Amino acid sequence: MRDQKSRFRGYLEAERHKLESLTGRQKLRYIIDYYWLWILGIFCAFFIFGYVIYHAAFAVKDFWFYAVFANTMGDGGNGSRLYTDFVDYAGFDTSQKKVEMNASSWFDPSVKGGTVNSYYQAFVALVESGDLDIVVMGREGLRAVGSSGRLLDLSDERCSGIYKKYSGRIVTCEPYDEEYSDASVPVGIDLSDSRLVTEYGLYEDECVLGISAYSSRLDSVEAFLDFVLL
Repeated sequence: MRDQKSRFRGYLEAERHKLESLTGRQKLRYIIDYYWLWILGIFCAFFIFGYVIYHAAFAVKDFWFYAVFANTMGDGGNGSRLYTDFVDYAGFDTSQKKVEMNASSWFDPSVKGGTVNSYYQAFVALVESGDLDIVVMGREGLRAVGSSGRLLDLSDERCSGIYKKYSGRIVTCEPYDEEYSDASVPVGIDLSDSRLVTEYGLYEDECVLGISAYSSRLDSVEAFLDFVLL
């Protein structure tokens, strides 16, 4: 250890003498030529440190609303017309909380192998985290998600207002776990004639909305339903 420290001090002393013999311009050129990787590394380290500190202290962390529009080629992500129109309609202040719309997920748990891709695994993690509010997709795919227990039972008293308002649009599924229930469970709301199809073009024909089993923002879900079914 001492030998290493001695060699390092000797190296620094030699570099100091070398720089003293150079003009200002020569010093700059020497430092750039021989130490640019060190300079870049230090700059990147400070940038990453500052970025992490900023986001930890100041970045918006909570959500007004979080939606996944699965299996669509339409523009329904953050910054889309759907996004801005809904934010304006709901009066959400996105400097206080976030509105997140993900329209780049592709999975269909109703088909063989439909639960083994990375999109589905990310969707499950999002549900389990409690961040997700809704998922919109085709009827059979949504029924399969509901059968797994990851969608809210719409007959639950927590969403009685939504259930009553949209009772004519209810889509049911059969639970995989018969110990949970052996009867059909209402898990979806048919939006096939909604603005998601007729105005925003996210889907060509059928689409059904399901509410995440762990959503705590049912008022935002109801606002979204009212918005797309204007």
